[in-house]
Amino acid sequence: MHLPDGFLTNRIAFSLDALSGASILFAARRVKQEFSARVVPVMGVFSAFIFAAQMLNFPLFGGTSGHLVGGALLGIVLGPMAGFLTMATVVIAQALFLQDGGLVAIGANLFNIAALPAFLGYFVYRMLGAPNAPGSRLSIAGFLAGWLSVVAAAAACAVELGLSSAVPMSVGLPAMAGYHAVIGVFEGLLTALVISFLARVRPDLLKKEFSPAFGITDWVGAIVLVAAPLSILVLAGSSQLPDPLQALLTEPSAASGSQESLLSPARYSDLQRFLIYLVLLGVCVVAYSAARILRIRRGRP
Repeated sequence: MHLPDGFLTNRIAFSLDALSGASILFAARRVKQEFSARVVPVMGVFSAFIFAAQMLNFPLFGGTSGHLVGGALLGIVLGPMAGFLTMATVVIAQALFLQDGGLVAIGANLFNIAALPAFLGYFVYRMLGAPNAPGSRLSIAGFLAGWLSVVAAAAACAVELGLSSAVPMSVGLPAMAGYHAVIGVFEGLLTALVISFLARVRPDLLKKEFSPAFGITDWVGAIVLVAAPLSILVLAGSSQLPDPLQALLTEPSAASGSQESLLSPARYSDLQRFLIYLVLLGVCVVAYSAARILRIRRGRP
């Protein structure tokens, strides 16, 4: 979803540069006024976590790959202002050190990847009754916040490309929204798992009152959050397939409105790797569910 230079018109790119720059200044001022010094290390830890999570691409259908964003999670845990600033540091670091996203287009990338997911994710999360919702409703709120934030960011990216006449909006909007609706499922699951985990072990981060007990279910959840990404990285590896945006910008047939090459059966060579992801995800869900059932049978909430 990181836009390179040369695909947005100067009018679109510079307008978003100004908007994102002003947003960073405003958010920095608000965070400085409202947050204590102890929040800064938390922002640093989460920025490192999101930076690492975005490095792992998992394969999707049609010969493309995707990665997690994490903006909604940052907005929920840190608040929309601090979450936006934290994600902004990740986006800027990726552009400067990894050449992931252009410098002229950095305002668009900040808006799409940092501002929109952080603010929209926080808004959806609060509108669904969190953070004072019970456990299951809290997970649902986290999932929907993560899913909607990714789809909205992808749609905004497609609209910007359409307004710049880089990719027809009739092609880019359905393709970007469709691919990222799948990525959003993984984003929503990650957001829900982390929120549920923090609700038990660090309820102060979510400003809620939860039981401080740390039982077998919580240990399984902690292991899943650490072991699942490592297992995927070791067993499947980071996919080398282009992400949906790269596929749109590099496939001539996509620009002309044809989806034949994107959906060609020859592009399904990464299917086995994708199945590994699904199997690992299923094992994690089964393990967590079994631990939860065992905890309930022992009379624990």
